[in-house]
Amino acid sequence: MKLSEIKDKKPLVFNYANYVTPQFVANVINVIGGSPIMARELEEFPDLVTASDAVVINSGTWRRSELLETIKLAQLANHAGKVVVLDPVAVGIPSRSRPVAALMADAHVDIIRGNAAEIAWFADIDFASQGIDATGNGDVEKIARLAAKKTGAIIALSGKTDVISDGQTTKIIDVDVPLLATNVGTGDALSALIGTFNGDSVSIENTLRAMATMKLAGVKASEKVKTPGFFVNQLLDELFLLQEDELDAFINREVNHG
Repeated sequence: MKLSEIKDKKPLVFNYANYVTPQFVANVINVIGGSPIMARELEEFPDLVTASDAVVINSGTWRRSELLETIKLAQLANHAGKVVVLDPVAVGIPSRSRPVAALMADAHVDIIRGNAAEIAWFADIDFASQGIDATGNGDVEKIARLAAKKTGAIIALSGKTDVISDGQTTKIIDVDVPLLATNVGTGDALSALIGTFNGDSVSIENTLRAMATMKLAGVKASEKVKTPGFFVNQLLDELFLLQEDELDAFINREVNHG
């Protein structure tokens, strides 16, 4: 979906969000032209899935009691033909691996967005991490391709280098924006952006456009402010002001094909 189409169609993105970053995530969807809704109540799921164009599931603050609810949410989205985006926060920690594995076993996930360490878990590759952060080094292209092949999902690996892969086609944005890593929630918001851009149909191109949108807005914000607090607000402004031709030019200039 293009920026102009998002602003015209205003896709409704249902976020099963963690409780750390929901307002920032909702604001990012809103400023880009989508419509966010946040909920964690099982009784609301059927109505909200029916009304929504995409469902984004963030495992950052899952409780054990919520696992069956989350699986039910993904299954409802599958049955309704709605895109499911999974943000598997710190999935390499065993207590977090188990619920993600259960969700993947019982429902279909269309897109997985994570950092290199989180995506490496799906590829069965060791990659150093500390909590929610990837701290190791590795071949991120290989990790993304292998994770896509093992899961059947489009992989959106974000970090210093972004990699988008479905196992066959791989696209790379080799643009580092250090300030994106200084604010907790930019990854969560990126997952929501991916849901927004894929609201009409799931594709590697739509996922690429979402990743490029966040990276370009980060580049533009970094040119104007140099500290984390000012950056996060400037990022929202740049997302709001971003033009289609700017995004297309950035994609043409910066995206490589692996």
